[in-house]
Amino acid sequence: MKFVERILNTLSFGEKWAGGICFLLLTLLMIADVSKREVVDKVLGWTLEATEAYPNTGFAGFVGDWSVYIAESIHSGTSSFLDWLGLGGIIWAQKLSLYFMLWGGLFGSALASAKGSHLRPEIADKVLPKAILFYVKIIEQWVIAIFFLFLAYLSVIYVLESISLDEVNPVTEIHLWKVQMIFPYIFLSMGFRHLCYGIFPSLIPSDINEATEALELAEKELSESNLGGKH
Repeated sequence: MKFVERILNTLSFGEKWAGGICFLLLTLLMIADVSKREVVDKVLGWTLEATEAYPNTGFAGFVGDWSVYIAESIHSGTSSFLDWLGLGGIIWAQKLSLYFMLWGGLFGSALASAKGSHLRPEIADKVLPKAILFYVKIIEQWVIAIFFLFLAYLSVIYVLESISLDEVNPVTEIHLWKVQMIFPYIFLSMGFRHLCYGIFPSLIPSDINEATEALELAEKELSESNLGGKH
């Protein structure tokens, strides 16, 4: 069991880093996109205007033709560079950012499952006897594992179909199956994780329900404030 626990911890560690890298790249792409639109384009635009107006200034006539030649060379080079970059933001950055957001979110869902912070109904926890609740949670892990492994199977078929169709995103020119590979991995990872939980129930993480905890905390604070008001 220790070996399985070590595998699951390593899996979670890798997914945590992978998700963090995805969101880091997403942030850098958005910064580059905004910087291109708000800074680079404006600076290059100002350079074009200045070099275009320079030959007609009195200073250019005073300095000489060589300065006009330099200004025109700068103007030509800046114009060519701006044509190569294009106007506005980086076209492919927004699409690529969506890919990184998708990957980061899916890695996050796997981590949420590993920490027991996923959403699930708690009706059975309140209705069923505590004596059989332990076995209910084991069955729950098996059902979740089968469900995710089935989704992994379907996603593999989906990716193989995408490969056979040779689908390519026209903006990023990336083959879509390379982006879609995240689905088989995540579903397989979550299915394997819950399968291990079903085989080794002691590895099941304690449920973290943020909504329930927030409600209980609010009720506690309200109760304490009422008691303080009575005093």
